Amino acid sequence: MEGTVVVIGATVLAVVLVIVMFTAVSAKRRRQALQELAHLHGWQWVHRKDSLPSTFPPGPPFRGHPRRAKARNVITGRHQDREFVAFEYYYVTTTSTGQHASSTTHYYAVWRIALPASLPPISLGAEGVLGGKFAQAFGFRRMNTGNDEFDRRFKVKCDDQDFGARLLHPAMVNLLMDTGTWAWRIDGNVMLSYSKGHLDADDVLPRLELMNRVLDHVPSEIWAQYGRSPA
Repeated sequence: MEGTVVVIGATVLAVVLVIVMFTAVSAKRRRQALQELAHLHGWQWVHRKDSLPSTFPPGPPFRGHPRRAKARNVITGRHQDREFVAFEYYYVTTTSTGQHASSTTHYYAVWRIALPASLPPISLGAEGVLGGKFAQAFGFRRMNTGNDEFDRRFKVKCDDQDFGARLLHPAMVNLLMDTGTWAWRIDGNVMLSYSKGHLDADDVLPRLELMNRVLDHVPSEIWAQYGRSPA
């Protein structure tokens, strides 16, 4: 019996060591790939910049106390003549059941593009199970565009309904329908996008391209009203 316990304990320890080693190797490969990407495009890369999350406007994906938030694999530069930063944001939450406590690390890939004007807040993401008309029946504030398919697939939050309607014009709606569902928001002079998980080198440019396509579809009269032309 004791021998069986020893064998089980050794097996569990071996599995844990393999997981730890695999995690470390994967993190190193991601870091190296991001460094190579930054070098290729003339961007800057730094391993850690934990003060970065506190410079962002409140809202998803940023949660919890700022001192518990971390930022690593930070890339800064210009793409399509717009300044951006991309990084991996993570924070730790602790759950206690009385005698036992466990911690969970949450990871997000985050992109930010600087805007030439300060725009009203608007956020867009996947429509959840409690979305659409069901959500409205229970008092959840959201915005509809009039495109039934778009409104079924996307959840739009915007307090300034007039601004939201002008931003989500038919061409913008068609663009977003073609690009699939992804999370982004505009808040002041920044556009943010994020996805759950680690920041991978293969995802940096595609997400920047999507964000730039959205910004290219912002009507010129909006830029003129809230600031200056992006040109």
